[in-house]
Amino acid sequence: MTARQRAIYERTQDSEINGFIEELIALPSGYKEKEKPQTAEEIHKALLKSQKRKQQADERREKDKLKTMERLLKKQATNRDRISIRNKSLQQPSYPKITYISAVTGNYVLVPTGYEFPLKAQGSRTPPLSQVCFVSGCENRKKYNCSTTNVPLCSLTCYRKNLLKNKNQIRKTSTIT
Repeated sequence: MTARQRAIYERTQDSEINGFIEELIALPSGYKEKEKPQTAEEIHKALLKSQKRKQQADERREKDKLKTMERLLKKQATNRDRISIRNKSLQQPSYPKITYISAVTGNYVLVPTGYEFPLKAQGSRTPPLSQVCFVSGCENRKKYNCSTTNVPLCSLTCYRKNLLKNKNQIRKTSTIT
């Protein structure tokens, strides 16, 4: 016998000797049975509550359906995108693909059919001429364009000069008309 079993046994033995029988009282299970509505008002209120619960459950189910549909459709779109990207990579490029292979047996240049080898030399391209600042008297190179007039400028001071010049021109044209 365990110590607990022995203690329970001794307690029952003592209570029988004293003439007192110990009764066990059950603890509440936590579940209360609701009282059923009795009057017409209570029945009506209960019906309204149950209808509201059903309506809320239907709304929740509908929202879940919409979320699931959106998720599935979005997933299919991403799969389509992946497939289209894969298909594009499998397509032939519009330019010829020349491959250079350096191996132990030797070096190879693979040229697609229809192209001559050695290839014709192409001339080097000349870089575009650098623009000069638009403000008169400034010989610096352009760093950015003015946001309002879209003319090349080199610094914040030239930007301010350009804006002042434009404001003066606008005032002159408005006084003439």
